[in-house]
Amino acid sequence: MTAAGFLALILALGAVEMDLRSRRIANVWLAAGWAAGFWIQLSPGGRGAAAFAAGSLLPLALLAVLFWFRMLGAGDIKLLSALGGLMGASAVLQCIFWSFLFGAVFSIGILSACGSWSQRLSYFFHYIKEYLTTKTRVPYRRGNEGAECLHFSVPVLMGTLLWIGGFY
Repeated sequence: MTAAGFLALILALGAVEMDLRSRRIANVWLAAGWAAGFWIQLSPGGRGAAAFAAGSLLPLALLAVLFWFRMLGAGDIKLLSALGGLMGASAVLQCIFWSFLFGAVFSIGILSACGSWSQRLSYFFHYIKEYLTTKTRVPYRRGNEGAECLHFSVPVLMGTLLWIGGFY
């Protein structure tokens, strides 16, 4: 395993632990991830500061709209940004794709197990309609964590594992 892969694994595992325990990923943890990515990219064999910047900024640019609508947490986006600093832009783009694919599979499983398909679809369409008519943004997540809550750091970890394993 490369140093970047090892650091990405530690970063993602730590984020999952924090997310599952407290529904938050500590900024100091993410800052350490960015520092590690910067160090890796500037070390011999790294691709330089531009690769670090591109990998770190791509998730922020792509996922900002999901944060704006409160459909994805800031910690998840910052986690992908820190991983992007380690992986580089093309790898983090693939990590985002695989993370969303794993998240979709988990969501289908959760919705099937809870039997709340119609309720969640109704909530989603009501949310979109409310925004279009009032232009008011409210958090997408409802109240306390329910059975349908998905800790997105888990699919991000799975996408990271694919990268570490050389899948992409």
